[in-house]
Amino acid sequence: MRRVRPQVELTQESLFNFFSATRLPLLSGLTSALRWVGLVLSVSGFCYGCFALAWWWPIGFWRAELPGASALPAFVMVPGCTLTWWLARRNRIKPAAIALFISIYLISVLVTWGRGVFCTTWYLQPVLALVATCCLGGIAGLTLTLFGVVALLSVPLVSPPQGESHLFVWQHSVSLASVTLASALAGLVAHHLLHSALLLLEMQRSLQQEAQRALRHRERLLRHAMRVETVGDLAGMVTHQLRNAFQVMLGHASLGALGDDADRVRRLALLTDELSNARPLLDQLMSLAHPDDGAPSLRDLDAELRIFHERAARIMPSNITLTLDSCGRELSVQINPRGLEHALWNLVINARHAMPEGGSITLRTAITGEEASLAITDTGGGIAEEIRDLIFDPYFTTKPVGQGTGLGLAAVDRFVRSSNGRIKLNSGVGLGSEFVLTFPLAIPLATAAAKSST
Repeated sequence: MRRVRPQVELTQESLFNFFSATRLPLLSGLTSALRWVGLVLSVSGFCYGCFALAWWWPIGFWRAELPGASALPAFVMVPGCTLTWWLARRNRIKPAAIALFISIYLISVLVTWGRGVFCTTWYLQPVLALVATCCLGGIAGLTLTLFGVVALLSVPLVSPPQGESHLFVWQHSVSLASVTLASALAGLVAHHLLHSALLLLEMQRSLQQEAQRALRHRERLLRHAMRVETVGDLAGMVTHQLRNAFQVMLGHASLGALGDDADRVRRLALLTDELSNARPLLDQLMSLAHPDDGAPSLRDLDAELRIFHERAARIMPSNITLTLDSCGRELSVQINPRGLEHALWNLVINARHAMPEGGSITLRTAITGEEASLAITDTGGGIAEEIRDLIFDPYFTTKPVGQGTGLGLAAVDRFVRSSNGRIKLNSGVGLGSEFVLTFPLAIPLATAAAKSST
């Protein structure tokens, strides 16, 4: 099967995502740097132009001998730098960079144009060409480079040399222009490499996001599959209890039809009570089948176990005794209540399957140091030593084909680990099984005792 390569384009948004992901000051603060550079240069250019006009009046507008060639280069810098600041504020990186480079090129040419071809400022042209083509690409970078080369080659015509031979001046001008063009070509190569690297990184980022979305979707499907087996077993027990309740209600309805008005009222009240007792069975079945796991919150583990005991006792078969051994203290843990209920149902249903002839299940809470523990103990046949390390593996089951998926204990183990807890198995063949779930206390005992005393 041919694999289709995703089409990835570099956009303004993808560049910003890449710059933010690198967390490098130069990249992540690029728009802020352009904004501040444009603002500082425009303000300083305007202030220097006004100063040059006032200090060197009337020759201060433009004179090659004056510092910075006087006011004209400074005033020329102001519009471009102001435009850079305005574009950078709107997160338009490339237009802002073009405006900044145009301003820099104009300033460099105006400052050095009247000082001859041997002015040291001309040696900035190769550097500017390299940076411009590397940052802006071919069209904009080469256009600015050609502007600087033309200005450099026109200097011997505008400012004839003083004392040097014309041939030497032209050689110097042409060689410096050649170096500038070579720097521009090197900048184009660097720009291409940088563009390819950014394109590859953007493609990897897109593939990683798609993989994460697929992984989250598969995880939701797996969590739902983990609930299916538990809901199926629980539905069987609920159906058995509802069948008994319906038989009782049918008996009251039949006898009420034969009795007098007082007997009908009494039996209607009994029907209402029976319906009220049956409704929680359906409610807990629907809540357990809900695909949403909820969110962790601060819960009292002992109180949650008491609530679960009341629900489970209603649907346990008559040959199984469900006992609660509460420590009687508040056990505050950071836990997901729906995940805890799902885990408890898995363990209790597994214990029921381990006792087909009947037995007892004990739910117990305890405190060990700064941890709260919850234990589910049964009197079944126990678990053989050779499979104890495999029971928490997904899809491992000892039940016959078609009677189990092997996801129940895997769901319990996943829930305990996601709650920063741990699970331990104590079992032996013929000695029953005990699953101990341990969670860190969210409120230490010393703190809880201090609050209760105050």
